[in-house]
Amino acid sequence: LPHNTRFLGHERVSKDGYVEISVDQVNPHTGFARRYVLKHRWLWEQKNGPLPADMALKCRDGDKTNTDPDNWEAVPRAILPRLAGSKVGINYDQAPDELKPTIMAIAKLDHARRTAKQRRTEA
Repeated sequence: LPHNTRFLGHERVSKDGYVEISVDQVNPHTGFARRYVLKHRWLWEQKNGPLPADMALKCRDGDKTNTDPDNWEAVPRAILPRLAGSKVGINYDQAPDELKPTIMAIAKLDHARRTAKQRRTEA
C-alpha cells in the first residue's frame, strides 16, 4: 500500500471547517468502497435517524468541529439565510453565546409565520 493510504474511520477537516470521516459506503461518483461524509451528520443520523431533505443541521455553539450529536440541531433549510445574518442582521455563529437561543427562536418564528402565510394564500 502507498504511504499515504487512509483507512476506514480516517478523519480530516474540509476547507469549510467541517470534520469528515471515511465510512464503509460505496462512493457513487467513483465506485470506491469507502467515501468521506460529514462526521456531525453521520453521528446525528446514527442517533436520530435520517435527516429529511428540507432540513439541515446547525451547530448550537458555532464550533463546526464539535461533532457531538447534542450540539447539532435539525432546522429548516429556509432559515439558514436568517441565521447567516442576511435577514436578522446578526450572524448566529459570531453572536455571543447568550444571544444564540434568541436568534434561533426569532428565525424559527419568522419561518413559521412565512410558512403559515404561504399556506393561507395557496388555500
